[in-house]
Amino acid sequence: MFLEEYKLESNPFAPGQVRPRLQSTAGRSAFVKLARVVDGTLHCLFLSGRAGVGKSAFVERQLRDRPELAVSLISPGISTPTLFLNKVLRDLGLPTIEGTNSELRNILEVYLRHQIGKKIRVVLVADSLERLAEPVLAELRDLMSLRFKKRPLLGFVLLTRSEELVQELLPATGASSLAPSAHERLRGFTLDETAEYIATCLRSVGCENVDALFPEMSIRDIHAFTGGIVADINRVCYAALNLCAGEPGHEGVDSALVTRAAKSLNLRYDPAFWRDIDDALSPESIHQSDPAELTVQAAQLLVTSRGQVVAEIKLNRPRMVLGRDQSCDISLDSSYVSRYQNLFMETTGGWLLIDLTSTNGCYVNGRRVAQHELQDGDIIAVGNHQISFVGPGGERVEPASELAPQPTVTLATIRS
Repeated sequence: MFLEEYKLESNPFAPGQVRPRLQSTAGRSAFVKLARVVDGTLHCLFLSGRAGVGKSAFVERQLRDRPELAVSLISPGISTPTLFLNKVLRDLGLPTIEGTNSELRNILEVYLRHQIGKKIRVVLVADSLERLAEPVLAELRDLMSLRFKKRPLLGFVLLTRSEELVQELLPATGASSLAPSAHERLRGFTLDETAEYIATCLRSVGCENVDALFPEMSIRDIHAFTGGIVADINRVCYAALNLCAGEPGHEGVDSALVTRAAKSLNLRYDPAFWRDIDDALSPESIHQSDPAELTVQAAQLLVTSRGQVVAEIKLNRPRMVLGRDQSCDISLDSSYVSRYQNLFMETTGGWLLIDLTSTNGCYVNGRRVAQHELQDGDIIAVGNHQISFVGPGGERVEPASELAPQPTVTLATIRS
């Protein structure tokens, strides 16, 4: 059901349909920067990331079918400057030319100026930058320095797994304001995006009960085994589905099947991928919609990140939704908070916390709950952050450093 990564091919289980493509949050950010390369406001974009995260597929998908754009693709198989320069010339529509590297470079420069006059933008894409031969890399640096009326003749999109190589090349391309550069790290799907991706793929082939086939715990295990890398998600799901189909008695893909499939692919379970380790909140990353006139007995939320209170929020309306989406009453700009995470609702008995069927789940005082009558001092876990509930008339208490860790951190808690 899950085909070879990022290829729109017929699904063998439903020949008339194809598997949809989704982009990660990092991919959507990279799309904006890639558009700037195409329109000429950005000279060079570096895309880095793990193998299988989709760097090549992302660029190919975005640059395809752009009539105003001429694209030259350089792969690691090009081993000499002569082959490199001739490949660029051929991609631009010129024949193979005999000449020295200096002559080929001069011909290319003249042709690029001609293309600018015709308002045709030329973008050079170098894939697997870390595997290019050193002479080819040196020739690439020379092309990056070409200017016409102080502006670059080419736009560049350079793909690599090597952060060191990015740092080595960035100063040379970012020295001038006329040739700005950017570096974007492509990451795998978040937990929410992994769940959305699998659900969308299943629905595209007619699956009506996604939750039964891939329950929430299986999705979490898949994410922990793959780190959200799309190529690995495809492989694990395909293997798990085959195991499920070949062994009677399975109603869906449970955690045991996911574990067997992942281990057969030599993937390691990493509970760190249940949360964003570097995902810290700042006061600027928390937004609250304009409050209406106070009509209820207010309570208070103390939002804590890395042991520090970063925001104090009043619950001053009968119903307030907390989540990542900007339309929420309380918005936390954090990738590991669900779009719509929790509902805070005042009742005759006090404030009630309701989980909005979020992928990340709702935890109060270390226990997962569907709903919970909040008491003064309750600790609510949201992503890898904590929210202290201060009830009406309660007193603010600073978070203690010895507070229990978030329930998604340890393997024992994950399995409970």
